[in-house]
Amino acid sequence: MTNKTRVLYLLQYMKEQSDAGKAVTNTDIKNFFLSRGEKVTLPTIRDDIASLREAGYDISVREMNGVATYYKFLYREWTLPELQILIDAVSSGQFISPEKSRQMIQKLKLMAGPTEREQLEPGILVSEQVKAPNEQILYIIQAIKDAMQKDEQICFQHYEYNEDKARVPKHDGYVYTVSPYALIWKKDRYYLVGWSDKHQSITHFRIDRMGMPKSNHRYRRPAPKDFCLEDRTDKIFSMFDGPEETVTLRCEPKVLGQVIDQFGDDIRICKTQDGKLDITVTVHLAPTFFGWLFQYVGEMTLIAPDSVCQKYVVMMKNGIDVMRE
Repeated sequence: MTNKTRVLYLLQYMKEQSDAGKAVTNTDIKNFFLSRGEKVTLPTIRDDIASLREAGYDISVREMNGVATYYKFLYREWTLPELQILIDAVSSGQFISPEKSRQMIQKLKLMAGPTEREQLEPGILVSEQVKAPNEQILYIIQAIKDAMQKDEQICFQHYEYNEDKARVPKHDGYVYTVSPYALIWKKDRYYLVGWSDKHQSITHFRIDRMGMPKSNHRYRRPAPKDFCLEDRTDKIFSMFDGPEETVTLRCEPKVLGQVIDQFGDDIRICKTQDGKLDITVTVHLAPTFFGWLFQYVGEMTLIAPDSVCQKYVVMMKNGIDVMRE
């Protein structure tokens, strides 16, 4: 074992076996190298520790009777709160399979010290029923990124579910050709946004419903000059993809947070005499907007303009008529 190799093994051992709450001793280090068929002396350990400290690694040394006896590896690239956030994200991500989540969490734990690892457990309870059933999504994402980096189109099938809950290709196995522009992670789903040759427009696809994409080695179509990913994201994920209209909602104060969550804080608020709030906001009119509004019956109502109010009334009446059939 060369000197350089020995120092690297020592660094790995210190990272894995010591932290602020746990020290290793000269004897521990000697036994570690003996397990690898290498004998080290106390001066060698002292010199190697000094080399690591000189290189910038935060290693505390405690001496007894002039001899360095206890060592703690304190330097960590990631703090405990940062690792906890990453672990919670991996645990809750629906696009990551349960087994892959467990594997990734174990790798993240190894970035912490031995006493800290015990504290790193997923803090968000997620049913495995809502997790992706396989790991293919990760490879689909990478294939899309590779195509974007090479400025190439991709081809893939899109899937849906039949009455037997089996995953089947849409449109009899039609192969979509798409110029990928962006990947978006929203509401715990990954989406591909790009130009679809089939639709002759910018379209979005849920990645967990895609088959494995392949490059056709053709240059992708450039994004339109007026393409704005932020606007596109708002339309896709607020689910209000329709003509814009400025409306006024009369709300109970307790649902103001839900309005801001949905539309952001670019809204006008006026308090009424009876303590309610009149909120003016610009929305994209579509059935999904009215569906969102309907869930707050008794707490929120549409009061202007009249044309939009009438559309809301017609939609509710149509729903009642369908239920009566």
